[in-house]
Amino acid sequence: MSENIRNKIRQQIKPMPNGRLFPTGWAGKLTFEQIAEEVSPKVSWKFKQYGICGQDIPDSIQNGLMKLWEQLLETPDLLAETNLMGAMWKVIAGSNSTWYLRYHRRYKTYTDVEFDRGYEVEEYGISGLTNPSEWWRTSERWAVWASKVDFRLDITAAMETLAEEYDDDMKGLIALYILTTSVEPMETIATFGHPKSMVYERIKGIRDRLQRLLKEYEPIQPRTWQERLQAGEIEPYLQVVEHYQDRPLALFALYTLTTETKVLRFARDDKERKMIFYYRKKCLKRIEAAYGRAASF
Repeated sequence: MSENIRNKIRQQIKPMPNGRLFPTGWAGKLTFEQIAEEVSPKVSWKFKQYGICGQDIPDSIQNGLMKLWEQLLETPDLLAETNLMGAMWKVIAGSNSTWYLRYHRRYKTYTDVEFDRGYEVEEYGISGLTNPSEWWRTSERWAVWASKVDFRLDITAAMETLAEEYDDDMKGLIALYILTTSVEPMETIATFGHPKSMVYERIKGIRDRLQRLLKEYEPIQPRTWQERLQAGEIEPYLQVVEHYQDRPLALFALYTLTTETKVLRFARDDKERKMIFYYRKKCLKRIEAAYGRAASF
């Protein structure tokens, strides 16, 4: 074989691609590894904004990327007309990050909050001991932590009073259990085999009793969902994000509802602009419903 033929063959040889290529709307064709490398920092930044604990961010990102990978296998051109922000929302929507929020809300202990530094829970488990930003949230400006101690003592006393009152009433104890835990009411009632109407009657009675026992803690005014989201109650919002995870325009609409970003930033034409405004109305109703079901503290 002549040298010219060898050179011609060498020139036609192309390196094997590192992986399957997927079309994207922001950087052309990319491998999944390249997509993950570009999307992950933005997802991490958004999770930090939402208050996801640092140790849970890697797992949340991996969950979201795995979901995205499965979607790309079914629809390779899924990201063909999606920008990097849209890809970020897809990963967030599939991350199941609300599970970590529910877990920490139910199982986080005072010692976890204090990073296991060996402090006494009774003394150091109360936040606000040295935080001036909380001074304006209580009427006792000279001892912020005292209000939190009083609140916990009053809650404990109220629950002990109710437990004593319903000590011989199994339906009342079931109602108290339903109100103070995250169990499913219908399943719990069915497990014990009592008429649901009688249990719900006890639930109403316990609520009325608690309102009287804790009347000093009646909210001054209800908070809007925007105020609750800004204060860190993000689980209802993320539930809505997960609901719309397969609809990029709906995710853009959600983003415009919770930031000062204009719709025109995402809409490429008049049709998309109208669809985003349509989803804004749908998303707003779903957000209000999600926060309406969630307890406000």
